[in-house]
Amino acid sequence: MAMISAESLALFVIACIALAATPGPNVALIVGTSLKHGRRAGILTATGVNVGLIAQLALVAGGLAYVVEAFSRHFDLVRYAGAAYLLWLAVLQWRSAGSAVAAPTPSARASFGRGLAVAFANPKTLLFHAAFLPQFITDTANPVPQIALLAAVFAAIALVGDVLWAVVADKARAALSGRFTLVADRVSAGILVGGAALLLAAGRR
Repeated sequence: MAMISAESLALFVIACIALAATPGPNVALIVGTSLKHGRRAGILTATGVNVGLIAQLALVAGGLAYVVEAFSRHFDLVRYAGAAYLLWLAVLQWRSAGSAVAAPTPSARASFGRGLAVAFANPKTLLFHAAFLPQFITDTANPVPQIALLAAVFAAIALVGDVLWAVVADKARAALSGRFTLVADRVSAGILVGGAALLLAAGRR
């Protein structure tokens, strides 16, 4: 197996870090959850998002082009469903904003499931990986090992980035606690609406 050059791998890592730092629907869910329910719920949501990401990367690494094609065919349907789900969560958080009775924190399973659901509700991510990873492949005759390596690097960077988003959002939640709880709750709902808008605005290109 031909090795990926150090220069190509470094460029790939830089690109992954830039992508992890760019807010999207997944980040909107993680930040919105942490603002509303705290660090634990945010990190569990980030874990669900990244399990979904790893599954998508595995499909790409395994060369399952027909799965990518299936997502492509139903691109709009999938993203509309994801946007509707984020809007529903936003409505729930807006309605409970500033309530004297704290909204129940979602269970570990629910937090994880939310992240997993939204990860798969963004078909552009899967299509992006299918187009992005092969650009760094040097062994076209046997690309799977190199794609697997790149996928593992991408997944690790994405997980660290998403956990950092959750921690930062939790710090903001602590700073806005007390008299600013209503503000934090409504900002959380607004971020979820923003995530839904990003999904609705997403195109195939």
